[in-house]
Amino acid sequence: MSNSISFDPSFQIAKVFIRLGMIFSVVMVAIFIYIAYLASLGIFQEWDREIQSAFGQFQPETSPFFWQLIILSIPAIGFLVIFFVLGWLGKRIQMEGQA
Repeated sequence: MSNSISFDPSFQIAKVFIRLGMIFSVVMVAIFIYIAYLASLGIFQEWDREIQSAFGQFQPETSPFFWQLIILSIPAIGFLVIFFVLGWLGKRIQMEGQA
């Protein structure tokens, strides 16, 4: 008896796109963490003036690094969530492919 295995290309294409999305998410998280590190070194000094000019009367007394960290951590957290959602979706697709 010959076992004929039919490969559905949509599962393979979906797995490739999910892996590419996961790689892109990890790269973006690394970039945002690196930019936050550069901000902690004081490289983005002109951001302080921009934030103060835009929100000068509403801004509580905080350091410019705090605002830079908030601005850079929101997209990093978003890409991290996307990474885990894509991982979960990849596992679901793999389970569907085995069934």
